[in-house]
Amino acid sequence: MPQPASPNSTLYRIETRSHGVALVLAGDWGAAAHLPTTQRLVADVVGARAGDTAPVVIDGTELASAHPRVAAAVYGVNEQLRTRAVDVHYEGLPESVHALVTLARPAQAEERTPARTHWLNRLGKRGGRRVASVADTAELIGNAFAATPKLAVGKAQARWVDFMALIRETGAASLPVVTVVNLLIGAVLGFVGAVQLATFGAGLYLADLVGIAVAREMAAIMTAFIMAGRIGATFAAHLATMEANEEIDALRMIGVSPFEFLVLPRLTALTLMMPLLFLYAAALGIGGGMIVADVVLNTSPASFLGRLQDAVSMRHFVIGFIKAVCFGVLIALASCYLGMRAGRNAAEVGRAATRTVVVSIIGIIVIDAIFALCTNALGV
Repeated sequence: MPQPASPNSTLYRIETRSHGVALVLAGDWGAAAHLPTTQRLVADVVGARAGDTAPVVIDGTELASAHPRVAAAVYGVNEQLRTRAVDVHYEGLPESVHALVTLARPAQAEERTPARTHWLNRLGKRGGRRVASVADTAELIGNAFAATPKLAVGKAQARWVDFMALIRETGAASLPVVTVVNLLIGAVLGFVGAVQLATFGAGLYLADLVGIAVAREMAAIMTAFIMAGRIGATFAAHLATMEANEEIDALRMIGVSPFEFLVLPRLTALTLMMPLLFLYAAALGIGGGMIVADVVLNTSPASFLGRLQDAVSMRHFVIGFIKAVCFGVLIALASCYLGMRAGRNAAEVGRAATRTVVVSIIGIIVIDAIFALCTNALGV
């Protein structure tokens, strides 16, 4: 039977039914000057239940309008009753009110801290993710070895126009920043070396220092850092955006290999351009050192180049050349791997680009350290 609930009796009432207590919402909540609070509604419902274990029914059949205020009240009552372990059922609620309540519940649920699982479970899940990541990386490298011959003979599912655009982007478009950075790096090395060597009257040996440092280390490393930040991040963001827009899934649906169509041209373009950029960067670095030698030590360019020819053998350029190839492969694979496995939202696109730069820089340093150990062991 109906029971009086509050001064807002035209807006709601509590009914005790055969199957439990019902909160009946009525009237026009949008035009009402004073609304019952959520705490008042919950208190009336709990008081009417009096130990009843049946679910509470929220009845909206008598509502005059489906105002958002109704959805707010229903949601608040629902959440507070659920904290008291009381089940809530809906009856006769307008579709718009029901939709707003349903939409609000998952958003609220995501903010709650999930129950902390056992550390063994977390360790197992983390190990499983690492194993899966290693397997995916191995698959990517295997696809690279398998698909490169197909690209060489023109049978890969890649467009020539895309490949040429990538060649321009990784090559000619990168020349300005490569020029500035490597010219200044060579000048800095020359200035630091000139200050120290001039103390011992050995300024002529500045060509040895700049030539070997640039050819063997700095030209390849600095160019790789530039390409990781400029090209690697671009590749990762592009592929992550395609993943978010389900374009990669569309390629799979029409029978096109995403690796051959997207990854292989990028891998090939960067692998081809990195050694060429290295040679260009090495020339600029040595040129920067030569300018400093002329200005600071009054060493003529002819004397500098003559000493450079005697001091820097071809093996130093070969080592730097091989490093540049390895760096190019690393940047291309890292950017494509992280881009194609990014989440499908804008935040994941940015995260993929950032992770690509970080992973590439760390990988470049690790590869350079491995080269240093191997060449030292071989006496090269």
